[in-house]
Amino acid sequence: MALLPSSLRTLSHISSQLYLTSFHNPIILAPPSSFNPLIHSKQHQNHRSSNSKLLAISYRYFTEQEEDDDDDDEEHNFDEAVTLFNGGEYYKCHDYLEVLWNSAEEPARTLIHGILQCSVGFHHLFNQNHKGAMMELGEGLCKLRKMEFSNGPFQKFEKEISAVLDFIYQTQIELAACSEDICVAMDRSERSYQLLGEYASGKRVYDLELGLDASVYIVFCPQGSKSNHATEAPRVKLPKLKATMEHLIAYEYK
Repeated sequence: MALLPSSLRTLSHISSQLYLTSFHNPIILAPPSSFNPLIHSKQHQNHRSSNSKLLAISYRYFTEQEEDDDDDDEEHNFDEAVTLFNGGEYYKCHDYLEVLWNSAEEPARTLIHGILQCSVGFHHLFNQNHKGAMMELGEGLCKLRKMEFSNGPFQKFEKEISAVLDFIYQTQIELAACSEDICVAMDRSERSYQLLGEYASGKRVYDLELGLDASVYIVFCPQGSKSNHATEAPRVKLPKLKATMEHLIAYEYK
């Protein structure tokens, strides 16, 4: 079971078959249209925040030819997978990690699988599959916590993933139960849990902004919502994985 906020566990039971694969099977993603949320077409002043120096990164959608032949010749190593993850190339990162996962031994296999599922989660999030994002990030976090990190880059990554999952959960529950015609009380009933993740499905709900600390933040900004310029929109730091192959090797034969 995914390690989700306690109130989301029922949702995990209801929907896990729709979005998750088993531990023993590879995760299959629909091919993206070469979408990378960290590639931006322009930077502009952020008027949603009281801090005028905060820059906003807009999504950029673009298409390019598939390079399947080149991908087959690439060396799939952990350091390259980390670079892809930190660069927002979540789909390609998934491909790299899956190759490593298939040949890994425990406990490194569980660690790689956890990072892989987090990558899948962000792929879903930035392609407007919010429920899929919650499910995959929850499963990934569960595997990371299973490693029982006490320090180091993987522990930091685990904490950042946990913060993102809580952020998505809280922002979804804020508006999930309301439509144009009716609002349903989030009363922990099965129906209320089913609504989580369905809110704004297929619509852009989360944006990216570059802060003064040079960190990128996921910002909750539903399309069509009336922004309050005096109040900063809810946000959470976009996780970065600052680990190398040496860090991974340390978990190969524990």
